[in-house]
Amino acid sequence: MRKTNKGFTLVELVVVIAIIGVLAAILVPSMLTYVKKARLKTANGNAKTAYNAAAEYVADAQIQGTSLSNIAGVSGQAKSYTSDSGIGGTIAEVLVENDGEAGFFVFGKTTIAGKASFFVQWSKGGANDEVWGQYPNPIQWKAAKAGLGAMGTYKT
Repeated sequence: MRKTNKGFTLVELVVVIAIIGVLAAILVPSMLTYVKKARLKTANGNAKTAYNAAAEYVADAQIQGTSLSNIAGVSGQAKSYTSDSGIGGTIAEVLVENDGEAGFFVFGKTTIAGKASFFVQWSKGGANDEVWGQYPNPIQWKAAKAGLGAMGTYKT
């Protein structure tokens, strides 16, 4: 009778480890891309949330006779504002309530389709964050990947 070995040979183990290494080398970069795309969508979503809060504040201010020029140009860390800090406080309050990701924001004046309007930008880590969003005209993945724009500069 012949004695059979029920284990794996060293060559078989090396081949399996090599296959796993190749699959990991393919998978890791694409997973990092998915993570960055998800952060971009979150940033654009938080910017839209802040924009909606700002739109309500601007509408109320304009009814009371305050022009957009007098309230534009606010930026900072949302957690540092108090509720009586004008539009910055209004944006901050909404962002703090938004799953605790207050982050940093910029509220500025711009022209959209020939009319005076405003924009809001948001990032989790401030002006040096590699992923930030804006509303209106959310930042697209192609522009974010190319590193176009800077916090506080409205990109169309």
